[in-house]
Formats: sequence, C-alpha cells, structure tokens
Amino acid sequence: MELKRLEVPTTSITEVKKSPMDVFQQAREAGTGVYVFNREKIAGIMLTQQQYEELLDQLQQFREHSFQSTQETEEMVSLEGLSQQLIQQIRQTIVVGTSIAAKQLDEKMVSLGFITKKTGFGGVTELIKELQTTGKMVYQFRKKNQEKNLYVDLIGELDVQNQLGDRMVVKKILARQLS
Repeated sequence: MELKRLEVPTTSITEVKKSPMDVFQQAREAGTGVYVFNREKIAGIMLTQQQYEELLDQLQQFREHSFQSTQETEEMVSLEGLSQQLIQQIRQTIVVGTSIAAKQLDEKMVSLGFITKKTGFGGVTELIKELQTTGKMVYQFRKKNQEKNLYVDLIGELDVQNQLGDRMVVKKILARQLS
C-alpha cells in the first residue's frame, strides 16, 4: 500500500521538541503551515504569527461577506413580494452556513407551506440528486401570491464531512416569482 504524500511541509513532534524555531522557519519559507505528526497521526499544524494573523483577517472578511450576502438575500426576498412574516420564518427555520439533513430540511420547508416535485417514496434521494446536479433544491409556495408562483431556491452543497451523504450545507436562500 502506497502512502499518500502531503503537498505541504511536515515534521515530527520530536523535531518540534528539539527546535521549534526551525519549524517556524520552515513554515515561513514554505509560506504555509507545517503539519506536525505524532506516531503517524497529525497532532497539529504550526504557523508563524504572521500566517495566523492573516488567517484571522481572512476569517473576519469571510464572516463580513457572509453577513452582507445574508442581508442581500433578505432584501431580494422582500423585494419579491413575500410577507415579512414568511421571510422571518424562513430565516429562523433554515440557518445559512450550517449542515442539515435533507429529510429534515424538506420537513421544515413543508411546514412553512412549500412543496417540491420530489415527493413520495425516495423523495429525499431525488432532492440529493437535484442538489448534486444543479447545486440547489427548488421549492414552490403552495398558495399563489398575487397570481404569481413563488419559488425558493436553497443553494448549497453536500456536506462532505458527513459519511451518510444525506446532509447539505445551505449557502444561500433565494426567492423568485413567476407568472
């Protein structure tokens, strides 16, 4: 069996104990963290102070961008003619950026008055297939809003950290109306 070789610098916990400054120098030269192994398992990753602070800055920027995207989505939804109460319910029920089981997500959308074409036996499997092929799950509001059909697109991706493959991470919630 051939071991997978990492494309990043590595060291052992023994080397860290001998000379931690050498490991920091290695991280500085490589421009990335150094994976520290203990008995063939990753014990941690060593970064320079500058690398760590850059990661914190990127995380803060990501959070700000995510917050702005959520606000833009809410504005778009309200422009589409949805009642504020329904917007609030969607926001409280579906949390953007978190992992949720497809079946649970479907049950929550149905409880809010939405339906999907993917119902009946194997419906959740069809929802997962739709997510894999289109990057979204589409729901339609049961009641017509001023003679227009209201749709909500749950844009996201499969949660790759879940072994069962039935969970998704909702990235964005968009609403649209069709005549």
